[in-house]
Amino acid sequence: MLAGPRGLGKRAFACVLAQGILCRSPQPDGEPCGVCASCHLFESRSHPDFRLVEPADDEPATEPALGGTPGLRGPRVIMVSQVRALADFLAITSHLGGAKVVLIQPADRMHISAANALLKTLEEPMPGTVFLLVADRPHRLPPTVRSRCFRIDFQIPPRDMALDWLAAKRTIDPEVALAQAGFAPLAAERLGQGGYWDRRRALNELLVSPPKDPGDLAAQMDTEEMPTMYHLLYRWCHDLVSARIAGRVRYNPDCAENLLRLADNADVLELDSLAKELIAALRALDHPLNPRLVIEQLAIRYTRMMARQPS
Repeated sequence: MLAGPRGLGKRAFACVLAQGILCRSPQPDGEPCGVCASCHLFESRSHPDFRLVEPADDEPATEPALGGTPGLRGPRVIMVSQVRALADFLAITSHLGGAKVVLIQPADRMHISAANALLKTLEEPMPGTVFLLVADRPHRLPPTVRSRCFRIDFQIPPRDMALDWLAAKRTIDPEVALAQAGFAPLAAERLGQGGYWDRRRALNELLVSPPKDPGDLAAQMDTEEMPTMYHLLYRWCHDLVSARIAGRVRYNPDCAENLLRLADNADVLELDSLAKELIAALRALDHPLNPRLVIEQLAIRYTRMMARQPS
């Protein structure tokens, strides 16, 4: 089990690890050679001894070798039928005479029935078969599954190292990007895709000077991008709480002056309550709620809270 916050490279590592296990001539450090027949099959996404299990096109793929399709969305969980479909693959011997690898990512998005189906396989593993489970939130997996895995934890790298890496990737404003991504460098690099910075800039301008009509604020929040909108608003509210209590911000260092000013007279209990409501909204993203109603309620609470402050 490769565990840790999203954006630290667990999926990329799992992909290289899987290829290295299947490689016929691996390097001394375990890296795949990249030139053998097995590596060519893996890179062409047609290796007969490798299976990838993930929510179908759930999110834009970060590693092309994993076979995701950028920009498409689909089921939000790994279904039991996907795990049961591994039965035939696990029952036969390796096509190339080596190991077989099953990569499940993100494993913490397995439906409970899928996790229970996987448990039966983990209890009686087939010889020569390696399971790689990538988990952003390993605590969501049943303890019975976690206990049968050797866990490797991925840690957030030192800030200076992450900033140097982002600078080498020519990331726009590495310091702000890293803060916005919770200090996960790969997640910070991906923020440059899909107009994230334009949406953040437009929303932050409204949050600094909220309109009198909450509907004007809600109208700027695209219901097609609800995860992004919720996260942006949560990070802003978190920083308001932090600025009010500790005099510092975490996610929006480029807006520190405005956040400190807004937080100076804010009610910390109301801020904390709104932050908790946003957390609840984030957890409910997979449920069939009306996103427009949710965002309108959040906009009403924010504008009313800011309207109580002295100018």
